[in-house]
Amino acid sequence: MTQYPKMRSLKMLSRLLLGAALTSVSPTQADIIPAGAGNISDTVNPAGYKCVVDHGTWIHNAGVVEPGVSSCSPIGAPTPRYPQLVAPASNKPTMTHRWWGSIPFLGAMQTGNSQDAAYITPDPISARISERGARILSIPAGLQTQDNQTIYPVPDPFSEVFDGIAVGNSAYGNMQAFLKDYSDGSVTLQWRSGTTPVMEATFVHGSPFVYFTALAGNLVLRTKAADGAEKGLFHQGGNTLGLWTDVAGVRNHFLAIGEGGVQFNNPGGSEITVANSGRLTIAWLPASGTPDSGMIQTFAQYGAQPVDELFIDYAVNRGNNSVTVSHQYRYRGAPVTTLAGLAPLHWKNSSQPLSAYKARSARGMLRFAATSQFSYQLPFVGVLPYFPEGIGDYDTNQLQALVMEFINRGQANWNTATDTYWAGKNYGKVAELAAIARSNGMTAQADQLINWLKAELEDWFRANTSGGLDINKYFAYDGNWNTLLGMDESFGAHQQLNDHHFHYGYFVRAAAEICRVDPGWCAPGAWGSMVELLIRDYAAGRDDAMFPYLRNFDPANGFSWASGHANFTLGNNNESTSEAANAYGAIVLYGLITGNDALVDRGIYLHASSSAAYWEYWNNLDRYRGLGGDYDNFFPDYDKLTTSIIWGQGHVFSTWFSGAYAHILGIQGLPLSPLVLHIGQHPDYLRDYVTLGMTESPNGKPSGLPEDQWRDVWWNIWAMTDGQAAVDDFNTMNFNYTPEAGETKAHTYHWVHTYKQLGHLASGDGSLSADYPAALAFDNNGRKTYLAYNFGGSARTVTFSDGASFSVPAGQMSVNGGGQPPPPAFELQIEAEDYTAMAGVQTEATSDDGGGLNVGWIDAGDWMAYANVEIPEAGDYRVEYRVASEASGGRLSLDMNAGQTVLGEVDIPVTGGWQNWTTVQHTVQLPAGSYQLGIFAAQGGWNINWFRIVKI
Repeated sequence: MTQYPKMRSLKMLSRLLLGAALTSVSPTQADIIPAGAGNISDTVNPAGYKCVVDHGTWIHNAGVVEPGVSSCSPIGAPTPRYPQLVAPASNKPTMTHRWWGSIPFLGAMQTGNSQDAAYITPDPISARISERGARILSIPAGLQTQDNQTIYPVPDPFSEVFDGIAVGNSAYGNMQAFLKDYSDGSVTLQWRSGTTPVMEATFVHGSPFVYFTALAGNLVLRTKAADGAEKGLFHQGGNTLGLWTDVAGVRNHFLAIGEGGVQFNNPGGSEITVANSGRLTIAWLPASGTPDSGMIQTFAQYGAQPVDELFIDYAVNRGNNSVTVSHQYRYRGAPVTTLAGLAPLHWKNSSQPLSAYKARSARGMLRFAATSQFSYQLPFVGVLPYFPEGIGDYDTNQLQALVMEFINRGQANWNTATDTYWAGKNYGKVAELAAIARSNGMTAQADQLINWLKAELEDWFRANTSGGLDINKYFAYDGNWNTLLGMDESFGAHQQLNDHHFHYGYFVRAAAEICRVDPGWCAPGAWGSMVELLIRDYAAGRDDAMFPYLRNFDPANGFSWASGHANFTLGNNNESTSEAANAYGAIVLYGLITGNDALVDRGIYLHASSSAAYWEYWNNLDRYRGLGGDYDNFFPDYDKLTTSIIWGQGHVFSTWFSGAYAHILGIQGLPLSPLVLHIGQHPDYLRDYVTLGMTESPNGKPSGLPEDQWRDVWWNIWAMTDGQAAVDDFNTMNFNYTPEAGETKAHTYHWVHTYKQLGHLASGDGSLSADYPAALAFDNNGRKTYLAYNFGGSARTVTFSDGASFSVPAGQMSVNGGGQPPPPAFELQIEAEDYTAMAGVQTEATSDDGGGLNVGWIDAGDWMAYANVEIPEAGDYRVEYRVASEASGGRLSLDMNAGQTVLGEVDIPVTGGWQNWTTVQHTVQLPAGSYQLGIFAAQGGWNINWFRIVKI
């Protein structure tokens, strides 16, 4: 196939960078291009090639190349892969990571070739671009639930046509396909025969229409069969032809709309030639039965108006940091009215009037509206650089010891990875650790960690630290693919341009912590230019000459894609929403630190949309809230609470690397930091999420998981819904576990204890907001805690929408307007063995925190009384009970004055041992005064160590 490499000049940091292919040449021939104090290369060093043999020979660190080489010993010469582009796309940065990402990467899929699997997914349309033209399918007609997934299992996926229609050209049967143009939500491709343009097509996300143009020959409609059981006509008149297909249980209704004078020759056959019309619109009709005349007329009317651009923009309201996203449909630069398809993220958050036409598609119910534009609003959760000291009830000495345990491993051992992902995870966790250490009085140790990070990043940020071109730990710019490639490659970050937001987001997170304490490090003449190059690679602004706009984020869908080449029958995919949010939250931090408002707004948009999409599409929160019908995004026969990998043509409950539930659900919770607090927005949902994630744990808790199933990740997640339970289970391990690669023991210890006191995230869902991006609120049974960090150079007042307002000093964290959270209005802990009277119980030594005695041998009907309990004022009180139950669980009742007043009851869960402690609680109303409280065993089989009364 003829390649079309881009040969153009690009401006980079006041220099011109040749946009030739990224080549593998002698290091002495490399151009080293400065960026502040750092630099990048325009070539790859062949000395850094890596090769593995695994059902073939696979080369790494060679740039965007064909995956195979002739040999691994010696390593064969790689074959560069060039983007499939023609003008005007060839004059713009090469876009990848869209629902159509396979087009610039792979061009035409060869019919019959199972290695060419790519389908593009504008949803509700799906299409395979081949040398014969385009195979057109509808996702709603083909979706089905199978086991733990709802997907479109495309039948006979490598044929030109099967369960739908194909559009080809009467004069050409072996064409090449190229990306011609693209917008935020549309793509136009061109087929050529040699250098001769033959035909073009434009696909628009959410649209039921595909717009074809014949540049030579005539357009041809092909079906699997002629009129009969698998194909027929439902309409013929004027310039329209309606045909249905019913193959392999998939029934579709298509309307072909031509220009005036169009002729559909041989309409009853399997090949229909379109004569006297250079343009043709194919409309998929959302009909459950034969389309009626009203539907035909409506779709014919709007289908006659072409759309060649879907422009998607955003605006951030800095008063509450909410985001308004707008979609506008255009043709040749002017707005046009069309039938726009609004996905659930759109129509659930919009006031746009909708038509009666709808279809259940990959993301849920797609609703159609006759409009030229629509907009929708999303809240922003907020981000923090760290959780401050003094909130959690952790032992500061223990925390400091855990920090020192990590530091004592030495600078040579904390990071041995040389690839962008695993090294990046190490940088991210050390950034978190440095912030925790600094806020807990370990300034020298925090500075040491920051210096470690500086040394690592400065190594990466210079391509010639060795004097010549480095072998690894450097970045090279590819002017054909308009991307930065880090050496070493992992997870296809070169060959398929996979996961750049995941990898580079960790680098930006680490840089943000360095610059929080040393702003000069991020100056343009220092290392800031290199940091911004990484941001621009995965999330560039519009009209960036070096990088495509928002490479990894898909504005039409509202979330990110991980794959660059998207060579899958199911389309493109994305798994870890938390790593995407980490990357976008890091942009917010970096923008606040450097005073770059455009970066702050961009990061807020990307983070807010990613968070909202997580709850909409991965977790299907409306079903959990009891909403059905159009609001339920999952098929009724998909019975899982959540899903893990979103595909263009469905979703699956799995991971790329494991079938363990702890991995399938835990992948959405790493890394856990104050950049990804959206995970805890709905603590009741999260409680059941944790239960599902622990399905395969013998004790139903993280402590029961195997060593490699992320116990600490799960403690962090659990703490966001039940901090006490997470702390209790964490304590059972006595720090005897291996941290996940992006975690440290100090961070997990600090996190679970802090969340235990904070309770649940209270802001970020739109009901409670702040006027500063680094400000959040938490609620622990009615007790609010407000956190804000001021990145500015002078004090600022932060105001929350509930009226809370306080001044935050420059460069400092404020808790409720001060340095520490206020003490509870009233808190009284009573040891269980300190009863003044009892019946039927005994005491024993306890192994719970604090030691002493606990009460045991509790049977149904037993009781304990506690005299002279002083209640300062009438109101609601939270009563917590420290309990254990080996096998049966139980139930206790709290009463007042020898049982005259029953205050409430609470169930006691099975904890798996008489000394496996957990805390349960309920809320009761107490009058002011001095009383005798009683604990009565409504059902026995449990121990109690203490109970605590807290005013709320």
